[in-house]
Amino acid sequence: MKAPLRLGIVGVGRMGGLHLQKALHHPSIQVVALYDTNPTVVQRLMDEGLPVVSSYEEVLERAEGIIIASPTHTHASYAELALRSQKHILIEKPATLMLKELEDLIALQEEAGVVALVGHVERFNPAFRALQPYRSELQIFSFERIAPWTPRGTDASVVMDLLIHDLDLFWALTEGYLAEVRVSACRLRSAKADSIQVWIDLTDGRGASFLISRIAPQKRRRIIAHGPSLWAEADLLLGTLSLWSLSATEDPLPLTVPLPYADALMLQLEHFLQCIQEGIPSTLSLQHVYPVMVWVQQVEMLAERRLVFAP
Repeated sequence: MKAPLRLGIVGVGRMGGLHLQKALHHPSIQVVALYDTNPTVVQRLMDEGLPVVSSYEEVLERAEGIIIASPTHTHASYAELALRSQKHILIEKPATLMLKELEDLIALQEEAGVVALVGHVERFNPAFRALQPYRSELQIFSFERIAPWTPRGTDASVVMDLLIHDLDLFWALTEGYLAEVRVSACRLRSAKADSIQVWIDLTDGRGASFLISRIAPQKRRRIIAHGPSLWAEADLLLGTLSLWSLSATEDPLPLTVPLPYADALMLQLEHFLQCIQEGIPSTLSLQHVYPVMVWVQQVEMLAERRLVFAP
């Protein structure tokens, strides 16, 4: 029987707290170090009797694997120190703010020979996982991710905050090459884009539209995708997938796709553990998600040029 993975978590706010709850309930993981710079968070963790440490260096000393869920602008420095210490890491998305930082981390990871993954948890959404086997039948994609305003995450634009999820899902479904990108964006409640619409054409003829907003009156997350013979609708909030077989001579025929409940964040944690203990390759590696960050940087640049300000 393998010894439990000694896990540390850096940044135990909202997302880090969710990671912590999953890790505490996993039989093959031992949480050995929690580090946060917020005194209120630290006191709460100490009151719960959890293994709080006073420095990141202590995390590196105690842990084999580290989840980095701190503010995005700190990801690169924490990840660099972890990789130089030959620690396995899972970094919350976006892995870094700058492409050069990600390139540097890739070089360090290859030198260290450890696992380094990015936490694109939507990859483990049951609706998306059920959609993936049909990706070769899909040609046209539409992504919608809208939500009411909340101050959380608004230190970044809606591109880094929300759109990055769907760019990653589109990349996972197509692994295509960009031919053209078009962007419209507006801001209302933050200094950067709060709503954005993006159109992407790939060199092989496939394409996608993205409607993303954090100032919407309601919350929706869904993918509509189809090809000549298949129509698919994945609801990422409900975790459901609906399929219809298309025909030139008959009405669409609904296909049944039963989906059991799945805890996406726990599945991601188990994937991280499996990569470490069994050495399996991952499509969430720094190398594999690098093209997503290239897309993100390009869209971010276009959004800044096209940004319309509220009156």
